[in-house]
Amino acid sequence: MSEPGTAEQAIEAKIGILAPELRLRIPAHEDSLPLVRQALRSLGETVQADPEALEDVELAVTEACANAVEHAYGEGGGDVWVHFAPADSELVVRVVDHGMGIGDDVRRDDGTRGFGLPMIESIASSVEFKSGDGTEIRMAFPLGRPQVETVDGGVPGVEPAERITRRLVAIVAAQLDMSSERVIEALLLAEVVARNALRYLIGEEAEVRIEHVGNGFELCVGPLEAGGGQAVVSDSEVPVVGSVVEALANRVSVELRGAGEYLTLRIEPRG
Repeated sequence: MSEPGTAEQAIEAKIGILAPELRLRIPAHEDSLPLVRQALRSLGETVQADPEALEDVELAVTEACANAVEHAYGEGGGDVWVHFAPADSELVVRVVDHGMGIGDDVRRDDGTRGFGLPMIESIASSVEFKSGDGTEIRMAFPLGRPQVETVDGGVPGVEPAERITRRLVAIVAAQLDMSSERVIEALLLAEVVARNALRYLIGEEAEVRIEHVGNGFELCVGPLEAGGGQAVVSDSEVPVVGSVVEALANRVSVELRGAGEYLTLRIEPRG
């Protein structure tokens, strides 16, 4: 991921494939809040969290992220990091920014916006607040289930990676006002790529990057073993249509970065 303090208008996710863990970097903008909620929901469903407990977590985490979006960087812009780590019967969430920090008026319910940290504290089983070079809020929430198990057997991490990638792509495509047909095609691309790419993944995390480019966006997935990028494209072939990836993406490219390959798909509106 990029270094703290960068302000690229891109979304980056690192999804654990041996344990259901997610690290998310988002632009400090209100449009990013639905991305956080959907990523959290995907992870919660993967570990079979109680639906009512998950709704409470969404409310508290959204408030923490909204505080960072509104107060951290002013007009300059920046990034917010959200780390989701299910452990035992709890979900631990860290929301971090490297901006100006949150003042005392945000730490209490002053009636100006939202419900502030008192609401978060009423939901979370524990809350830790650190301020200095930016702000960090660490929260722990009960998941309403007895134990969180690591992924074992099959292709590791397929379920959370597919869910998270699909939902992030759906929100970005909708925010760009793409047609319903194009959104469905973007979702199909995200599903095919997420499922096939994990067969060729290097390491214990799947990296997903979504970046606005022109009037569309690029979806990048990696790191993949040598030849993995082209293999993902070939694996999507079906009779008559050929490669689904090549048929639906506006551009397909493979780039070597460090020890791995990264597959990038350009997705633009039709017409």
